[in-house]
Amino acid sequence: MHCLSKLKEELKEKRIEGFLVSREVNIRYVTKFTGSESILLITPDKDYLFTDFRYVEQARLDVPWIRIAEKKVSLMGTICGKLKRLGIKRLSVESLHLTLDQYEEIIKNIKGIHVIPTKGIIERYRKRKSQEELRKIRTAIDIAEKAYYGIQKKIKAGVSEKKIADLLELEIRKYGGGSSSFETICAAGSRASQPHARASVKKIQKNDPILIDWGANFQFYNSDLTRIRFMDRISTEFKKIYQIVLDAQSFAIESVMPGRTAKDVDSAARNFIKKKGFEKCFGHGVGHGIGLEVHEGPTINKRSREILEENMVFTIEPGIYIPGWGGVRIEDMVLVTSNGCDILTHVPKTLTEIAM
Repeated sequence: MHCLSKLKEELKEKRIEGFLVSREVNIRYVTKFTGSESILLITPDKDYLFTDFRYVEQARLDVPWIRIAEKKVSLMGTICGKLKRLGIKRLSVESLHLTLDQYEEIIKNIKGIHVIPTKGIIERYRKRKSQEELRKIRTAIDIAEKAYYGIQKKIKAGVSEKKIADLLELEIRKYGGGSSSFETICAAGSRASQPHARASVKKIQKNDPILIDWGANFQFYNSDLTRIRFMDRISTEFKKIYQIVLDAQSFAIESVMPGRTAKDVDSAARNFIKKKGFEKCFGHGVGHGIGLEVHEGPTINKRSREILEENMVFTIEPGIYIPGWGGVRIEDMVLVTSNGCDILTHVPKTLTEIAM
């Protein structure tokens, strides 16, 4: 609701008569409406949620303070009718999420309307988490960690990557998660050189290190972690690369502070990996924001100009990937605090804690 009042203030300041929100996750953030197939119209005075018959009753329960407009012939046709009746001539839209067909229907049906494209308006508010959001994120983390501990005895030679991923999904639901946050990544041995390897029917071998990237969704909020699980003793070479990644992550975490740039956090990890001679083996950003979406703002990479603010939540996940050999990625979630950050994830990761 705080976000909605701020949005209304922005509309008045810019003399915008209406803001059409078509991105489902943004509608959920602004209104708490949990359905789909809807579009939200925000005006300085009143707000309207356009949806179809399947969601009308749910909308009235979720957002009783918003006027619900059931679509008649088409959703955009119903919206255009309302825009005409309200006399809206200056309309902001989410340019990345309004389709070309929808745009053309507005232009065709409402003479003289001025459509103003915008980007990232609501996403800007979503970067800083409220206490309610943090509670849900912490719960999503707790579920994911319990699920991971729950499958440890079932990870053994002869079990397929897909079987491990499936077991994680079951454990996540067992502990109260709605689902996995994303398709679990489980890559054994040399397949871990693929940062987003899909879990396959490949069976784990006795000496395979296993990269597992997983998360849980709880009440629409997500968690995201990555750990390496060892089947046997860790080779000297693997220990070396693992420790480089772990140290790089530590440097990045230590650099997190309000007012610092996201680029600086990325550089803290990237420069260390470069110093150790593995620059070309680390090609992705060091992290990403997480909340209603697994990947949202702030973006933590070498090109990001974003400034860190208190109550932002994001991952820190440096990695080294060597084709034909394998890969290491260690991923945790952090919360920016007034004087640094809190590490929200707690699964052990030092070599002394995980070595056999």
